[in-house]
Amino acid sequence: MIAALDELASRRVVLFGGKGGVGKTTIAIAAALHYSEKRRTILFTTDPASNLADILPQPSTASRQPILESLDAEALYERFLGEHLQSFLEIGDRGTYLDREELRRLFALSLPGVDELMAWMRIGELAEENEDAIIVVDTAPTGHTLRMLSSSEHFAQLARALDAMQEKHRTMVRQFMRRDVRDALDAFIEDFDARAARRHALLTDPARGSFVPVTLAEPLVVEQTLRLIEEIDIDVPFVILNRFRDSARDAEAHTRFAPRRVIDAPRSCVPLDDAERLLQWAAGAQPALPPQPRRRAGAATAGQAPTLRRLTFLAGKGGVGKTSCATSIALQLAARHPQRKFIILSVDPAHSLRDVFAHQSPPPNLSVEAIDTKAKWARFRDSLGREIEDAFDALTPRGMSIAHDSEAMQKLVEIAPPGADELFAITRLADLVNDQTLAGVIVDTAPTGHFLRLLDLPRQAGEWVREFMRLLLRYRELIPAGSLGEELVRASRALKDLDAALQSERTGVIVVTRPERIVVAETKRLIE
Repeated sequence: MIAALDELASRRVVLFGGKGGVGKTTIAIAAALHYSEKRRTILFTTDPASNLADILPQPSTASRQPILESLDAEALYERFLGEHLQSFLEIGDRGTYLDREELRRLFALSLPGVDELMAWMRIGELAEENEDAIIVVDTAPTGHTLRMLSSSEHFAQLARALDAMQEKHRTMVRQFMRRDVRDALDAFIEDFDARAARRHALLTDPARGSFVPVTLAEPLVVEQTLRLIEEIDIDVPFVILNRFRDSARDAEAHTRFAPRRVIDAPRSCVPLDDAERLLQWAAGAQPALPPQPRRRAGAATAGQAPTLRRLTFLAGKGGVGKTSCATSIALQLAARHPQRKFIILSVDPAHSLRDVFAHQSPPPNLSVEAIDTKAKWARFRDSLGREIEDAFDALTPRGMSIAHDSEAMQKLVEIAPPGADELFAITRLADLVNDQTLAGVIVDTAPTGHFLRLLDLPRQAGEWVREFMRLLLRYRELIPAGSLGEELVRASRALKDLDAALQSERTGVIVVTRPERIVVAETKRLIE
């Protein structure tokens, strides 16, 4: 594996990604430790529940070590607004019907999915600020990494929306001055767009950026890894097959990835949870097993049948078996209560739930569902876009045009929120909680950090709904509320019901873990 990593030593950014639990963090740390022996190395994690500090505490016993940085999305977003808010407010004041205070209130709200936006931005900043360093990135599990890597389009959409708002001002100035006049906000928009384009180019240039998928030989993991490779537009020089044992399943994994090169990372006989053992393993040696304290064997506890609750979340670190446990519980409940209906819902943007039932359908009283974010957002965007067009048509006297206002609003509508999948998951959960035909909802969640963020979303989404309702009430004579207003009222009630359900005994969380030091440490933090 070391020889393969050396092939990437001249890159500016190397990202390690894959399904939860495949060993991304382990291999990213091994790569960073290796690179740091020859050049300055920054190890950055985009996972909100990272284990970096559990494996590589600072200071380390390694002779040279990478500089560690964890994602602090709130601090990064606060700094981002500190740098850009005044320009955003001035452009919005020029190009929309909202005044500065209304715009300021919107920017003050928590932004769902801000982790991925800020992670993408920070990778670019680290590369720009540290030209002599290699940036090794330990990414979040698949779905959130795909969302993070698509952030360049989100920033580009925002730049287009800002430009459409500024165009209204340009047109007015042109009419009075009889010539084009540029000002500081035009330069700001160009710089904002160019900076995002530079960072996108950095990651998509094979000479400067590479993405290394980490996988296991398990069929579900292989399938998700293949989908990941298809969706990213970054150079993939090879795939690392972790915990390789030279088995028939490993050989099948090699076949599935062909003709792409696969690097075998052998299964370690000892936990790879410190720097010295990691370096030994990466070099091809088997680290020695440290002395183990004697433990008294505890009495085995018989498995209990799952308790029927209205809403049950399966939570835990990536790769611990949440989907398997959620499926098992759902099937047991459906078998015990054949006359009652259940649903198992995945809120992981890169779920494996449908793969589980690919070869055998669930029983008639169990529905299987995953959130189709792209389709849901497209329907919502198209519906809202038609309402905007109808509203502007009603406002515009015959023979007149307010094209700039309409275009600016349309550009804003086109920007999919970075956390759209979690927003749709929450609204779907709200609907299911109020569905009296269902006896129970079993939720297969994303790994730890994103699960905790999901639990806070009813409050965040409620704040956004209330703010939009306030704006619709204020401008009700300008833009009729229509179906959007009705949808906001419905969403507000549903979110209140969901929040009440989350705080009641109708909801339970089953935490899934494994007897490994790193997994147990993260599980304890989750429970706390």
